[in-house]
Amino acid sequence: MTLIDGVPADLPGPRAEARRLRVDPGLSRAQLMKQFGVSNGTLTDWLRGIEPPEWTRRPNAKDDVRREAVTLREEGWSINDIAARLGVAKSTAFRWVGHVPLDPDAERAQEKRKLAEKRIAGRWDDYRADRDQRQAEIWGQAARDVGALSDRDVLLLGAVAYWCEGSKSKPWARYDRLTFINSDADLLALHLRFLRLGGYRPDELAYRLQIHETADADAATDWWCRRLGVPRSRFRKPTIKKHVPETRRANVGDDYHGCLVIDAPKSREFYWRMEGVMRAVAGQASSASHPVEEGR
Repeated sequence: MTLIDGVPADLPGPRAEARRLRVDPGLSRAQLMKQFGVSNGTLTDWLRGIEPPEWTRRPNAKDDVRREAVTLREEGWSINDIAARLGVAKSTAFRWVGHVPLDPDAERAQEKRKLAEKRIAGRWDDYRADRDQRQAEIWGQAARDVGALSDRDVLLLGAVAYWCEGSKSKPWARYDRLTFINSDADLLALHLRFLRLGGYRPDELAYRLQIHETADADAATDWWCRRLGVPRSRFRKPTIKKHVPETRRANVGDDYHGCLVIDAPKSREFYWRMEGVMRAVAGQASSASHPVEEGR
């Protein structure tokens, strides 16, 4: 007969009795080893698979802290904030509460977002103030560099602006007439000054508003008259653009006034002059970008 600590190894009685006593009344390992006279290793083998009684569990010093961490997480605290609040490592805080999803609508989470937005807004306010001040300085210097515009300056600038934005004649579709459309009031003011070089007064020109149906065409027409100093009587019936719901337009709000079309009647020769100016400008630009080498 094989003996283990003086007890027969194949004897079912002591093993079964030890397992029963471990569950009810829930004896400790020390009590069982003393009662059956077996070693710690033998008792471990006998009790394999049986959970120890609750009263024998040694309390964890951080159980209360862990419960507080879970409570904080349920209140919307981030893992970083929980770790800082409880004085534990971030990895420990994650192990404790990583299974608890963060509620974005919790009061704590909303407060954190508001604080973050406030900090970001504060930084951006400082940045915008510095940026706007520097921009104003550069604008002022640019204005001093430009100075007063001569008629030659206006002729060059007006021809280039028209070549970029105006209606142009094509070999297959002749259109020798100055028709300019834009939404930028400053660019349109330059075009009016350009037309004055051709002998046109504002009351000799034709104007037409192009605007979306969601805007106020009458109010926009009044705005253009005030902004450019042009007579309202020279405005033709506006062109109303149908609203497309699928289109995400950014040009909305009180500062949206549509596009203004300025048409100069009997402007064929002045149109040709504009073409001639652009040919000359293009020729000068081309020769400047390909200088002739010395000796050739």
